[in-house]
Amino acid sequence: MQLIRIFSFPSHSPGKQVSGVDYPRVIQPMKFLDGYKDEDTMFEVVHWDGKKIAIQEWDEITKGIDILFFNYTIDDWAFASMGEMCRKNNVKMVMDIDDAVWRINPDNTVYDKYKKGSKGIAILTDICNEVDYLTCTNTYLKNVLVDSTTKKHEEIACFGNNVDLGLYNATPDLKDSYSVNIVHYGSSSHYSDLKDPEFQKGMDKIMYDYPNVTFLTVGSFFGELKEKWGKRYEEEFGALNFLDWAKNRFPEVMAKTDIFVAPLTDNVYNRCKSDIKRSEVATAKKPFVGQDIRQYQECITNGVDGFLCRTADNWYETIKKLIDDKELRKSIGQAGYDRVLKTRQAKDMVKDYADFFKKVLTK
Repeated sequence: MQLIRIFSFPSHSPGKQVSGVDYPRVIQPMKFLDGYKDEDTMFEVVHWDGKKIAIQEWDEITKGIDILFFNYTIDDWAFASMGEMCRKNNVKMVMDIDDAVWRINPDNTVYDKYKKGSKGIAILTDICNEVDYLTCTNTYLKNVLVDSTTKKHEEIACFGNNVDLGLYNATPDLKDSYSVNIVHYGSSSHYSDLKDPEFQKGMDKIMYDYPNVTFLTVGSFFGELKEKWGKRYEEEFGALNFLDWAKNRFPEVMAKTDIFVAPLTDNVYNRCKSDIKRSEVATAKKPFVGQDIRQYQECITNGVDGFLCRTADNWYETIKKLIDDKELRKSIGQAGYDRVLKTRQAKDMVKDYADFFKKVLTK
């Protein structure tokens, strides 16, 4: 039986800090792959302990592995030392990218780092060209990578973001209250999404027609909403560490949630994003109302296990329907959970990763 040894290097998670990018993209899938075996191959994964790796250590690390799997980086010197030892010891390099940073939105907090002509985007492009394979979240992003680097389609594999129900295991009871809380979580990079004119018009009408509704954002503060809605707009902190978010803050936020909304401006950068919010919220059996855009179209049957909206009337009528009907909120939340159970569990993706890494070694 062949043994394939992989070093899992979630490069954005030093020390005890676990990044929300690294966990679903590198840490989680490699946790399930470790020890997996089929009829002819067994996988052994060495997980990075979070300690800084000195340049000379990469020689020893790469002598004991077949594949290095890591999250994207623009640290050119660190990659040079790591990559050189991989080449010396005949180790294949696979890098994951989960954002179309070549098409980054100007309002993104790291725009200057990745904007066209920046040093960061030049370094990242060179690293993409150098590694053996790339992994990404969807075919839309895959096409951007082919357009932006020298990689061919067959050198890029798509793996959607999935959830571990052993981690996301909080399903709070349906609230029995006259008040209805509409919730959104995400960083300040979602400012333009929440400011979308159609979403705003729909929400303004909801807030006017339903004095019992409050709106909560977690992870970012929007002064304009506070000015308009006063005490009926609230904000809270998320969590710096992803595991703290998933284990502690996420259940707390979902316990307050009656309806979750996810507006998303329709542009190339956003079309390349994953549907991870949808999967996370579904684990708590909460009704999800998302933008009528590629990633949510692929994981929601409108009106059955979630809702898709684009116009002000869509947003208003959909949210109104959910406010008025507690049982509808319950049934939509349950249907979303059932769909995630069938299609978005991380443990069910192990064979796909195994088949991909076998292919990597044949290049």
